[in-house]
Amino acid sequence: MKKNLMTVITMVLCLVNLVLSAVIVFAVVPEINNVNALISKVSQAIELDVQTGSDADGASTVAVENQYMYSVNGGEAMTINLKDNGDGESHFVVAKITATQNITSEKYATFGGETNAATYDNIYKMYINQVVSQYTIDDIKTNQNAPLDEIRDLCNSYFGDNSFIVAVGFTEIQYQ
Repeated sequence: MKKNLMTVITMVLCLVNLVLSAVIVFAVVPEINNVNALISKVSQAIELDVQTGSDADGASTVAVENQYMYSVNGGEAMTINLKDNGDGESHFVVAKITATQNITSEKYATFGGETNAATYDNIYKMYINQVVSQYTIDDIKTNQNAPLDEIRDLCNSYFGDNSFIVAVGFTEIQYQ
């Protein structure tokens, strides 16, 4: 009798195991597939964004042949006073600056190229002066990218297209 009872209990446990396995196969696995599909769609959306605009660091993914280098201030150097760093001396930076424009941007026809960009040269100079003058000489020497990224973002905000200005850079720079 004990052996039959143990056999019955073993059979019941096997049936419970079979039922729970069926529940997993028919209920949990489809949900896991749905989550995997969602993750795949999100990954594709992120990849699409990276290919069409800029990545999280703001680095350009625009092909070189689709970029136009505009020389701000007619290619002449700009002199910009820097924020006081506490050493009692006034400091300034003399720099030639370029704004790299995205030729494929919708705003390029209106704001881009040599003729159109020259019309907005004062806007570029205003943002450059506004941003660079907030930094000390030590800040500029140690991290030139911070003010350049800020200038790029302000210009893109002004022109209304985050993909129009790809980068802003110093072509020549001297500190005093």
